[in-house]
Amino acid sequence: MGVLIDLDLTLIDSQLAEALRKARQWRQVYDVIPKFTAYDGVSELLAELIGRGIPVCVVTSSPQPYCHRVLDHFKWTGIQTVCYYDTKRHKPDPAPILLGLEKLGINASQAVSVGDDPKDTAAAKAARVYSVGALWGALDKEALIKSGPDALCETVGDLRELIFSRLSDR
Repeated sequence: MGVLIDLDLTLIDSQLAEALRKARQWRQVYDVIPKFTAYDGVSELLAELIGRGIPVCVVTSSPQPYCHRVLDHFKWTGIQTVCYYDTKRHKPDPAPILLGLEKLGINASQAVSVGDDPKDTAAAKAARVYSVGALWGALDKEALIKSGPDALCETVGDLRELIFSRLSDR
């Protein structure tokens, strides 16, 4: 089993940089990364997944330098990444999810894809991957719910429970 997970508003609260990101003012975005916060339980969950040998891939619509700076800032290691320029097509297209599966060396039936946005759900469904809506970071919870993910999690703790129950079912 492997976990494909979105970065912004799923692993981290990066809202304070949203306007800068949309304006593509990346130097200023990099300056505010130290002010980002990881959602409660994210660091522990990632450490547990990696520690148990469960591969993890961050699948983000952000560029690679930003993604890697965030991962480095939080000292999250052992994680694969699929970033904006790694694929020609982007979420909601399945291309980033499919590349994540390839990087993890698993097939769609062995994966869980987690995200805060309907685009994350659409990409996972198109790739035939079990989709999880991360309500804890979603800016538009109703839209995420309406996108029809296979499961919804209110908290990172709920996500942990879901991942490990799916793991034990195998």
